[in-house]
Amino acid sequence: MREYNLFIIKKEYYDYYQRNPLFLFDILKKLYVMRDNFNYGISLYSQLCERINTFNLKYYLNRKYHLDNERTFYIDKSFIELKHTRIIVRSKYDFKIIMEFTNFSKYIFVCDFNNNDYFWLNSKNTLVYV
Repeated sequence: MREYNLFIIKKEYYDYYQRNPLFLFDILKKLYVMRDNFNYGISLYSQLCERINTFNLKYYLNRKYHLDNERTFYIDKSFIELKHTRIIVRSKYDFKIIMEFTNFSKYIFVCDFNNNDYFWLNSKNTLVYV
C-alpha cells in the first residue's frame, strides 16, 4: 500500500519549487521525519505550506460520496485522512481519488516518502512528473 502526502504549497514558493521539486521533496521529508527541534519545523512548514481547511474538504467528500465522516474516509479502495497540515491518501490501487483535490488548489505537491516519489498535481487534473 502506498501512502501519498498532499501538501498545499504557498504560491510564492510554488513558482520557485515547480522548477526544483527535488529540493522541496527533501525539505518536506526532513519535516516528516523530524523528531526534535519542533519550533524550527513548524516555522519552516508555515513558510512553505498553506494550512488545509479540513471543514471544506470534509463537506465536499461527504456530499459527493454520500458519507458522514469526520476525518477518515474510505473511497474507491483508498483511505483518505484529512489533517490541517496535509492530506494522506493510502491506496494500493489507482490513485485517481487524488485528482479530487485539484478542485481546492492548483499548488498541490504530492509526496510518497516511503518510496521517494513526488510530483506536482496541476490544475488540469493531470499528474505532472518532473
